[in-house]
Amino acid sequence: MNGADDAPEARPTAPATAVLDLRDVHRTHGSGEAAVHALRGVSLTVGPGELVAVMGPSGSGKSTLLALAGGLDGPTAGEILVEGQPLGALDRRALARVRRRRIGYIFQNLNLLGSLTAAENVALPLELDGVGVRQARRAAQVALDEVGLTELGGRFPDQLSGGQQQRVAIARALVGERRLVLADEPTGALDSQTGEAVLRLLRRRVDAGAAAVLVTHEARHAAWADRVVFLRDGVMVDSTAPLGGVEQLLAGSGR
Repeated sequence: MNGADDAPEARPTAPATAVLDLRDVHRTHGSGEAAVHALRGVSLTVGPGELVAVMGPSGSGKSTLLALAGGLDGPTAGEILVEGQPLGALDRRALARVRRRRIGYIFQNLNLLGSLTAAENVALPLELDGVGVRQARRAAQVALDEVGLTELGGRFPDQLSGGQQQRVAIARALVGERRLVLADEPTGALDSQTGEAVLRLLRRRVDAGAAAVLVTHEARHAAWADRVVFLRDGVMVDSTAPLGGVEQLLAGSGR
């Protein structure tokens, strides 16, 4: 009875659900002759433990892609899913809940609230989601520690340098258990050493099971990614190599 024939049959492991799935997504602003086609049939899947870099010239649709992935805008056509949840099927309240709990967004213009301290800015998404103030502030302090701002949690944004403000915004995006991190040029206001520290932090979060999309114009930053995609005129070109592929795509863009 203990023979190999009596062993239970092995079952194939089901693939993990994609954290982010864009399916044939289009985004058009305006109509008729004035229409601007920001994205044209973009499909992109990002799984847990994967960092994808998005590159392309100005106006290619990079920020539009992030806004759609983060539920800040809706597609003209196509479907966007976060952990299997179609964002288009959600009402405003449910969509806001998904953004608070599952998505961390590092905005290019930071979007810090000037009337709140650094720690209060970082804790805000947790507090809005019903986490107690004390617990949210503890989590915010941990996030600030991770970005090297341990002693600055009590300062207001106008008391911080541009680079320090950017790190507060990054801490806010990473606080809690967000499974999807969307970063729009997150190292733009940082010196090279601090910028690399931020990328290491993002990489650690991804290696722990999150998914991330990084918009960048720097090939050396894209080298931290598992995969690089390139946008041109709203159309996506895929690359499987983080660095060599970037150089080829940039050469092909005429830049």
